[in-house]
Amino acid sequence: MKNGASKRRINIHISQEAERLLKRTVADGSASKGAVVDDALKLLLGDKADETELAKLNARIAKLTRAMERIADETTAQTETLALYILYYFCVTPPLPDASRASADALGRKRFDRFVGQVGDRLLGKESYTGEVLARIDLVRANDNKSLEAVQ
Repeated sequence: MKNGASKRRINIHISQEAERLLKRTVADGSASKGAVVDDALKLLLGDKADETELAKLNARIAKLTRAMERIADETTAQTETLALYILYYFCVTPPLPDASRASADALGRKRFDRFVGQVGDRLLGKESYTGEVLARIDLVRANDNKSLEAVQ
């Protein structure tokens, strides 16, 4: 007996599947059925039950939830940014006279190519403007790994 504790005898009924698993576990003679059941009950119901697969699954779900919240914040920021840009473009930018359209067209194409290059760089992870914008407007969640001080 371990630690001088007395053991109690109980009679239980188990399913055929559980009996098959128990017999397979003790087949090599390294442990008794009682010891296996005792250890299994302690593991399942004891203080270490928090370390079970359910606890690990809950932690993973919490992590995924935080990631989804971060994605939702980023999507909202991107949508609002695009909407404001479109609003300013249509409301603030005056139409060009016909005489300067050709040069403006050429300049616009150059600027667009530069813009597409910058978007490509950001999508490849070289820089992230979204994180900076979210931090500036305080939408970054408190438990996010990014530090607000690093951005400011």
